[in-house]
Amino acid sequence: MNSLRYIISKQFIKFCVVGSLAALINFGFYLSLTELGLWYVLSSVVGFIVSAIFNFIVNKFWTFENSDSGSDAVVQLVKFFIVMISGLLIHTILLYLITDWVNIDYRISWVIATGLVTLWNYTFNRLWTFRVTNIS
Repeated sequence: MNSLRYIISKQFIKFCVVGSLAALINFGFYLSLTELGLWYVLSSVVGFIVSAIFNFIVNKFWTFENSDSGSDAVVQLVKFFIVMISGLLIHTILLYLITDWVNIDYRISWVIATGLVTLWNYTFNRLWTFRVTNIS
């Protein structure tokens, strides 16, 4: 049981590192495109797509150390994007509500929404997308 806790905590730390890098990529696109005049919600979607591709590749091979290839990798990619799209939907709704209804700056709203969606993404990617079937 201790080795399982260690693996989970190690994975969660790696997931957060990858997520932080992906968040920087996402936020960079989000901020740049919004400052260039694109609607902040659309900027968020573009940033999400770019960062999700990075996120999948690094989480698959580094965080979850998953080397499945071929059709298994395609299934994982589909599952990953289902999780990420659901996370994007939750994130976008939170972003809009916090920005337009609570009247908080769009940059701060993005950080709050991102923090809230992190646990959702980790849980479903760990348990469904990159499910570990044997723990050594």
